[in-house]
Amino acid sequence: MNDGFKNATAPAERYGSLLMLALSSLVAGVATGLVGAAFRLSLVWADRLRNSLVTWGHDRDIPGFLLVISSCATATGAAAWLVRRFSPHASGSGIPHVEAVVKEELLPVPFALIPVKFLGGVLSIGSGLALGREGPSVHMAASLI
Repeated sequence: MNDGFKNATAPAERYGSLLMLALSSLVAGVATGLVGAAFRLSLVWADRLRNSLVTWGHDRDIPGFLLVISSCATATGAAAWLVRRFSPHASGSGIPHVEAVVKEELLPVPFALIPVKFLGGVLSIGSGLALGREGPSVHMAASLI
């Protein structure tokens, strides 16, 4: 007897899969929350470090200015090197890539993107580049699940 449902499953089977979906959603949420929170706290730490360096360099005239500029440039260069060397998919905000993966236009990126995106984001955003933390957070979270 078909009551209008194709491939009707027994209630126990259907609820079992819902339970697994709920549990996997919980695990994914906790994992992405931890990565996002650690990223946010690392950015706060990097921002404080940069502000301390600027305050210290302010009283030292030209040598202090050169130290601040060279430190920020070195951190930005290190972030660019990390991305080019280890995970080219980590470039940019990451949201367009996640959208393309959802539309099945691109393959998901490997798990190795997460440390590169995390460290590269902390170095570049922490050095004062005008970038947001939301894009990298979304990209890292999508790489987790």
